Amino acid sequence: MRRTINKSFAIEGIGLHKGERSLFVFNPQDKPLGIRFFVNDSVIEASISNLHSTIRGTNLSDGKNTVYTVEHLLSAINAFSIDDLDMEVYGIEPPAMDGSSLPLAKKLYESGVKIKNQNAKKIFSAIEKKEFTFKDSFYSFEPSDKFELVCVFENSHPMIGRQEFSFTVEPQLYLEQIAPARTFGFEAEISRLKENGLALGGTLDNAIVLTREGILNEGGLRYKDEFVRHKMLDFLGDLCLTGFNFEKIKITGIRTSHQANAAFASFICGRDK
Repeated sequence: MRRTINKSFAIEGIGLHKGERSLFVFNPQDKPLGIRFFVNDSVIEASISNLHSTIRGTNLSDGKNTVYTVEHLLSAINAFSIDDLDMEVYGIEPPAMDGSSLPLAKKLYESGVKIKNQNAKKIFSAIEKKEFTFKDSFYSFEPSDKFELVCVFENSHPMIGRQEFSFTVEPQLYLEQIAPARTFGFEAEISRLKENGLALGGTLDNAIVLTREGILNEGGLRYKDEFVRHKMLDFLGDLCLTGFNFEKIKITGIRTSHQANAAFASFICGRDK
């Protein structure tokens, strides 16, 4: 069986990095065609083969057109086990919304999931433990009785230190535990990011900004370990690029990044050949 959404919906707003207004329209797809972005005259599938770059986000391209910072969208799509979905892209980057994937996850929940009588995507499960290292990042997968993720984030900042979070990938748990976790950055790097054309749409309404000792956001954190939860959010989004449904597997990522996640996704895809 395959899944798509029940009805169309849209999100609109300013992109986090490019700072431009955009509109994304999400449409059901009755054929088994995967997760696709329609950008100008391009159809860009959410696939590791279309990865363009991983600079402060996951960016996809077909060589003609590019859609930037798609990891939050793909995270929610992956959590809801959506197999086929078409996104009309008016702009170059999804709206940042509140810096999390919660607004989109709520839209997916409200739309509902439609089950299609079609052959499911390829399933990736673990029969033994395997490990993968990329620079200073470490990944592993091993057998489990469910699809679960473990993420470890380490940083010397006094509000972070070492954070670890385990999560069973289910829509309701995602809505409660992962989707609300916001993207974050450091005050000291904002000027450099903007000079390089990044974080142009970033505000305290769509990102946590860390100072040397705390954060600028007056409302505080949504979770004490919000940082590792957002890393988990990104990780789940980047895993969507494998094109697999994951079952009976525990995947662990330590010191994850978009670049390292992409390398791990490629490793997973290569192991299936």
